[in-house]
Amino acid sequence: MTDTENAALESTGLARMFDVYKRNRPIQIASVVFVVALISIPIHSYLTAPPADEYQRELEYIVDGEYGVIAWIAETTVELSDGEVFSLTFTEQDFPDEAKNSNVFSVDFYVGVLDNNEDNEETNGLGCAADPGEDALDAVSFSVSTPAGSLDFETQTGEYQYIQLMEYPEFDTYPFITGYTVAEIEEMFDTSDEVVGEYAFDYTGIVESGDSTFQCERQDSSVTIEYMIELWWFEPAILEWNGDDLF
Repeated sequence: MTDTENAALESTGLARMFDVYKRNRPIQIASVVFVVALISIPIHSYLTAPPADEYQRELEYIVDGEYGVIAWIAETTVELSDGEVFSLTFTEQDFPDEAKNSNVFSVDFYVGVLDNNEDNEETNGLGCAADPGEDALDAVSFSVSTPAGSLDFETQTGEYQYIQLMEYPEFDTYPFITGYTVAEIEEMFDTSDEVVGEYAFDYTGIVESGDSTFQCERQDSSVTIEYMIELWWFEPAILEWNGDDLF
């Protein structure tokens, strides 16, 4: 038999096989099931295989890292009349560029009264030199609201406060952490969602005039305050504990 005849027979055989396949429904179904089974084997193996970092759950870790502070609003002064409100409103988009690339976990703020104790009170009268009366302490009322909560206080001198945007995660095995992967622990310290929202700061002047005397009148028109806002950041480092003492 020549090569041409062999090729013709082979072509005819293939044509008949495909013709049988097209006409035979059970064979079609069986072939599809077979192909699907072959494809599903590697997919099933991939879906059921444990992640590469699954072994980390058996290890013990400690949390180390670096932290620091970024000035958001530097020390600034403002003069307020009695009852006057000075307001600042921001979002996380107004963070300094350095803070936008940092893991910010706390908003710290300071407010102080500058002109107490013989502040800017004015005296008027012939007897002021002999009996001027006493200066009254001015004050400032401060209100702050953040995505993590709010705070209100009043001071006649100065006060430093803070609001943490993220509470430190609690671990049953602290200070050694186990049962988690490194990525999961890092996620617990990630504040990218916690910082999102509005930050509002309101400063209200409280002006007090001292008691006037018979021959000396005292007046006070304003109070001068200073304020400052800072952002604290923390970049965690998850370290495997090697059994050494921590202290």
